[in-house]
Amino acid sequence: MEEGILFFWASWLLWIIVTFLMKKSSRRTILAYWILLTIISSSLYFYIGPFMFSLAIFTLFIGSIILMSKQTKTFYHLLSAFTITICYSALLLWEKISPIWVILPREILISIIISCFVYVLCHNFVGRISICLFGMLTGEMIYSFILSSYGFQEVVGEKAFLDTLICTLLILSVLDILHKGKVKVTTLITKLLTKLEVAK
Repeated sequence: MEEGILFFWASWLLWIIVTFLMKKSSRRTILAYWILLTIISSSLYFYIGPFMFSLAIFTLFIGSIILMSKQTKTFYHLLSAFTITICYSALLLWEKISPIWVILPREILISIIISCFVYVLCHNFVGRISICLFGMLTGEMIYSFILSSYGFQEVVGEKAFLDTLICTLLILSVLDILHKGKVKVTTLITKLLTKLEVAK
């Protein structure tokens, strides 16, 4: 599968959901513009010194900072994002050094591991998204800087990274939907049992 296909497909699907299914509000408008801007900027690149950056990484980074700033426990979320940064960089270095041990495609393996860490570190959906974005973006930058010190140059925020990022966000979204569904089912069963006891 060509790199970036998963990112484009999922991003357009997300944009459709946000634009047509969310309630009309300033939040919906900002989110729709952010997704569109990320899609457009994913194919634009520029240099800062010897490093080649995707413009999408800065679009996402600004959004992640805004999301992070809106969390109540900002310092805790920053520490959690730092943990994800170290974890993501370590996984990429592990993939680079020992590719034989990567038994699943990068998008799946790294996404599952990062999602598990994020899910444990934070208990609300927006907080998880902000930690995931900030952590993985900074992790991608650190990984590229480490490689450059050994003479390897890679694009910061290339299509493979965007695929991994969107996969992680999708897993977190599915986990949140399942959790909310479980809570609703549990509440419904509790209400039914209470009514049955009252009827007796």
